Amino acid sequence: MKNITFKFICFAIIFSCLKLTAQENNNEQLRNCATDEYNAQLLINNPNMMGSDSFERQMAPKIEAIKRQLESGSSRALQFTIPVVVHVIHNGEPIGTGANISDAQVLSQIEVLNEDFRRMAGTNGFNNDPNGADVEVEFCLAKQNPDGCVTNGIDRVNMSAVSTTWSGPGGNTDSVLKPATIWDASQYMNMWSVNFADGSLLGYAQFPGGPANTDGVVSNYTYFGSNDAPGVSIPGNFNLGRTMTHEVGHYLALFHTFQGGCAGGDQCADTPAVDNPNFGCPTTHQSCGDLDMVRNYMDYTDDSCMNVFTNDQKARVISALTNSPNRPNTVTSDKCTPLADVSNDGSVEINEIVNVPCTSDIVTNIRIQNFGTVTLTSAMISYNIDGGSSTDISWTGNLANGEFEDIDLPIISSSVGDHVLNVSVASPNGNADERNCNDITSVDYTATSAPESVEGTQLYFGLLTDTYSNETTWEFVDSSGAVVQSGGPYNGTTNDSTLFEFTIPLGTNECYTFTINDTANDGICCAYGVGSYELRINDVTGALVASGGDFGGTESLNFRANALSVDDYFLNNNLYVYPNPSANQLNIKLGNTNNLPNSYEIVNMLGQSITKRAIATNEDLAINTTSLSNGMYFIRITKDAASITLPFIKE
Repeated sequence: MKNITFKFICFAIIFSCLKLTAQENNNEQLRNCATDEYNAQLLINNPNMMGSDSFERQMAPKIEAIKRQLESGSSRALQFTIPVVVHVIHNGEPIGTGANISDAQVLSQIEVLNEDFRRMAGTNGFNNDPNGADVEVEFCLAKQNPDGCVTNGIDRVNMSAVSTTWSGPGGNTDSVLKPATIWDASQYMNMWSVNFADGSLLGYAQFPGGPANTDGVVSNYTYFGSNDAPGVSIPGNFNLGRTMTHEVGHYLALFHTFQGGCAGGDQCADTPAVDNPNFGCPTTHQSCGDLDMVRNYMDYTDDSCMNVFTNDQKARVISALTNSPNRPNTVTSDKCTPLADVSNDGSVEINEIVNVPCTSDIVTNIRIQNFGTVTLTSAMISYNIDGGSSTDISWTGNLANGEFEDIDLPIISSSVGDHVLNVSVASPNGNADERNCNDITSVDYTATSAPESVEGTQLYFGLLTDTYSNETTWEFVDSSGAVVQSGGPYNGTTNDSTLFEFTIPLGTNECYTFTINDTANDGICCAYGVGSYELRINDVTGALVASGGDFGGTESLNFRANALSVDDYFLNNNLYVYPNPSANQLNIKLGNTNNLPNSYEIVNMLGQSITKRAIATNEDLAINTTSLSNGMYFIRITKDAASITLPFIKE
């Protein structure tokens, strides 16, 4: 296509790529890339990055030199391999569920990139187009992390404490998520798989020359990877991994083929001018006098339609890799090179910290992983709060090289406020750890305070929806995780606000969590109506417990109903332990199993803590004692801020 002035691109053509939303009445979604929108924002503070006249002036002679080399038929002096890290941003789901996509889904995306950029025969990336090119760029998941430790290139991060959904350009994805999770952009191509708040947005990328702390490509997790891969299921027309092929094309200096319309502005002479984006796969469509190259990866067609990069696009990509900052390859980065093997290498990561409702306690899930060549069968796990005294746990298992196990630490109590949890691993298989760069990890967390008690037989819940009541759901959950009552979505339509009223029965000394959700992430007040909710004791005239409506995607609160005094709780429950002496199992007996204690702790005769666990269900009242040595112990059973200690004998 012909070159055009990039000021025109930035201030006029940019807006042809603004959000193309899903069609109403369940029509097929259109491809929605927000890269041009993002580039327009970045150019304000980075006026010489791609998208500017100055960038193209600097690139032009270098691109022409590469074209001459390619046209001469001389073999390439360099095959580019780009080290990749995939940041899987999730909300604590199990691996393979929701936003916490499986390893197989991640691997399928890397495979698609290699097929497409290498025009690989026998794959979806092959084409017979006379202008089709093998770009001679490949991708590998990183083998080394920024600390110089072993990695598989998949960085799973639970960001639910910050947000459960992420914005398009200019929002919390760029201001919060990327800076918090990015690996050195000069050494890795950063890819993020996220849950976009706007479900119609497929992805976006950063052109060369922008800020280093936001550089990379982002995709909605529902479009990351290929449905063709075994064990991967992605619905729709954007399910073959071409969202990331398209966005990586932008990352490597390619514009949309329709950039500039019929005036032509993608800087590639062998991509025919296109007046507007093509959707679906209209293979006979002409828009500017020539047949549109609808199979080009930089158009907006369906994944199954895309399979072409051209020679001029290839020249731009090579020029970006050899001349632009923060475009790593194996000449400038060693992150695809595996580290030398060692026999004993245990690793620890903190997966998740969850506040126990109605207390300042936390439950922590950690990952123990083996990066040594010898099977990992034992290790010592230590943890502390704010650098204080440590608690040690002897871990045993059976992990081959690369395998991991996720385990819960005993429930941890701390004062209300901000803290740091430190966790370490040592003595793999009873030996010295031969790599210490992955032995210690720390996470900041906030211990919440116990809420005030609500006194009453029931709770009144009034919900006034906004004009989109079909976006609203809610639930009340008790301390065992059981849903006491829930509702929504509702059948309201635009310009319809409806009052719904409910009564929620309340137990004795029970902790409840109330959560309200809005799928559009704009709450129920105040953009689209004046929706609100309120919770009152007993009925609509009772004392106000809580109210709200102005939130994003979700809002939660905890409260305790009809709290007993300490004496009343332990007296009324007729609490004791049996059998005593105990051989293999000790049971906590309660008169009312619907009103569970918070936790138990076993200590030895020296007062040393042996184990401490949360009590969430009746099953937690049965304690396996086979690992205890014979002798006298005490079990401390805690309810709120009080406890009772009972002796027992292990025989």
